[in-house]
Amino acid sequence: MGKEIEDHSQPYIDQCLNALIVALEDPLAHWDENFLVAVILLRLHEEMGYVDEQCHHFGTARVLNSISSFAADGGLRESASWVSLRQHIYVSLTAQQPLNLSLDNYRHSSVFREFDDEAWTNRAIFLFATVLQTIFAESAEATTNCLTREKWEKLNAEVDEWEHTKPWSFSALHMEPDAGDRFAGAWPQLPCAQGVVAVGLQYYHLCKIILTIYSPNASLVGLAGVRARKATDAMIRKHIRITIGYGISNEHCENAMFQGSHILSACGAYIVDPVEQEACVEYLEGLQRRIGWKTYRVIEDLREQWAA
Repeated sequence: MGKEIEDHSQPYIDQCLNALIVALEDPLAHWDENFLVAVILLRLHEEMGYVDEQCHHFGTARVLNSISSFAADGGLRESASWVSLRQHIYVSLTAQQPLNLSLDNYRHSSVFREFDDEAWTNRAIFLFATVLQTIFAESAEATTNCLTREKWEKLNAEVDEWEHTKPWSFSALHMEPDAGDRFAGAWPQLPCAQGVVAVGLQYYHLCKIILTIYSPNASLVGLAGVRARKATDAMIRKHIRITIGYGISNEHCENAMFQGSHILSACGAYIVDPVEQEACVEYLEGLQRRIGWKTYRVIEDLREQWAA
């Protein structure tokens, strides 16, 4: 639908909505995996449209929060629940607000007992959801960031543990030692054996970006504060470059292309070099051409931030 000039999907969407309205009248009888998948697909259609009103975003949260076992039931229910979690992460990151989902429902998922590539990726996704939930929930309760050093260190330790305990094979096939340190006209080349590995590593770097932004060191004053902020800004840019690099280097996996857009939407202001800024725009425009993900608003917002 994203590559078509005219959207032909509306009649099918209307039929689906009519069926869902009937199902909503009797939740116990109709709220099964088919119902959940239908709402998730409607949410995807909403995300890919020109205007995201988030109607089905709240619908999926209602279903998953009402039937807590979905995320640990196995099969299609559990798989669909993880897709929905990624959808909610996108909203949380770009809107800088807590997730609407109960993460406790995911703690009994089989991914925490399994050790294949998909399980390691979902663990990284869950870690990122936990980081967002903790930081944005804390910020929502106060006018200033009240994330304690203890909570930050606990989150950071959990993310580092994921990195240190993942299999040696869960990495890029090749990665330069200074990958992402600077932008030299091209994004880091980080090909992976499987697209799911690239996605998992992207979520690790997304964790590090948000944790770096909300690091307790960011609140230092004086010369120490200036030095700390320069170091953290450089580290944020490095993780952004690596996140985009995993997407560009593994474009056969379309799921790996989204994270670069999401993090630029949330943190693109940290990109200060005009040449790198234009490279970000080219990446976003290519993303829209390739898979239809609407990035023009992200580009508009970034140009406004960069011009300020």
